[in-house]
Amino acid sequence: MDPIPLVRARYAHAFAVALDKLGVPTEKRLRKHRLSPELVCNQDGLIAAHQLWSFAGEAARCEGLPELGLLAGQVPIVEHGDFGKSVYQAITLYDAIRTFCNNATIEYSRADFYLAQDEYVAWFCRGPIDGQPEQRQQVELYVLILMVDTIRLGAGAHWQPTNLELQTIDRRGLADVPLFRNANVRFGCSTTRIAVPRSLLSRRLHGDIAAFTRPENEPVDITLATDFGDSLRRVLKNYVGHDKLKLETTAEIIGMTSRTLQRHLSQAGFTYQMLVDQVLFELALPLLKDNQIKLLDIALTLGYSDAAHFTRAFRRWAGVSPSEFRRHYAA
Repeated sequence: MDPIPLVRARYAHAFAVALDKLGVPTEKRLRKHRLSPELVCNQDGLIAAHQLWSFAGEAARCEGLPELGLLAGQVPIVEHGDFGKSVYQAITLYDAIRTFCNNATIEYSRADFYLAQDEYVAWFCRGPIDGQPEQRQQVELYVLILMVDTIRLGAGAHWQPTNLELQTIDRRGLADVPLFRNANVRFGCSTTRIAVPRSLLSRRLHGDIAAFTRPENEPVDITLATDFGDSLRRVLKNYVGHDKLKLETTAEIIGMTSRTLQRHLSQAGFTYQMLVDQVLFELALPLLKDNQIKLLDIALTLGYSDAAHFTRAFRRWAGVSPSEFRRHYAA
């Protein structure tokens, strides 16, 4: 069973910021897709890609903003966590594009970027994008800005593409976009492609990389979600203590019906409650190892109404009570 597609929360955050700047209330719309403001502000955190696709696509449709992805994409490449910094620290434009392609799965587990070359032109490419047409359009437009921003690291801040191929079919509202104005744009293509003169690939990058440091806390490694169960556990962790972890709610978050989710779990050898228990147990352990944290506070953090309910659950998981676990750990 394939893992659930995961993406960094920073992309949902970027769409929310773009909508805020346009005066569009975002909190209600975020919560409709089970994206709390706290969740999207943890920009290195992981969310289900379906949440991003559905949030961005619905916002663009309801607000009449076919170019929303372009607005959300106005985030410099270097501000995209360690992925962006690795691109920014490349030596040449060729190195930057290859770094982008090789490391993109750090940001989205199903990312598919590559560099193709012929005699005169290199094509910076993004493979097929998942989701409904309105969702794919917004994701593609965001990605397009990210790709152009990468090229501009070597080609200069004012570089404009002359040849573009887009997967987007609906070109309404895009004709007057400055990025497209002087470009030969083909819509409805199987991949996203930007033509880059090969003469630019050997250019050294612009910018001072010394100003950027690694974040204090390392982001969760998206590549470690190696199967369906593990990727679902990562999604569930976002909602512990905030939402009741019902199967129907989780199915909605990841873009499945309840029946489909149950079938996938069965094929993977899990029940839904087993995964929930694993997540809660994993989160409980470091809290129990800190003797300064009261059992009631741990219970409330994990979504239990009182310490007694948490104690019964923990005994079911571990065969000992939380207090007994603490004594054994301390010993």
